[in-house]
Amino acid sequence: MATVIGRNRNKKIEKSTKDMTVAEIKTVLTELGIKYDENAKKGDLLTLLPQKG
Repeated sequence: MATVIGRNRNKKIEKSTKDMTVAEIKTVLTELGIKYDENAKKGDLLTLLPQKG
């Protein structure tokens, strides 16, 4: 039996922010040191994320 390793094995897959869950957004905000209200809604959390560019 052969094992096939794809080209994208080590490639990081990025989700668009609209596809992220609230928990994922909170994780990113915490990693970035950005404080947020634990009861904040997804839209409010998204506004706290830094814009790519």
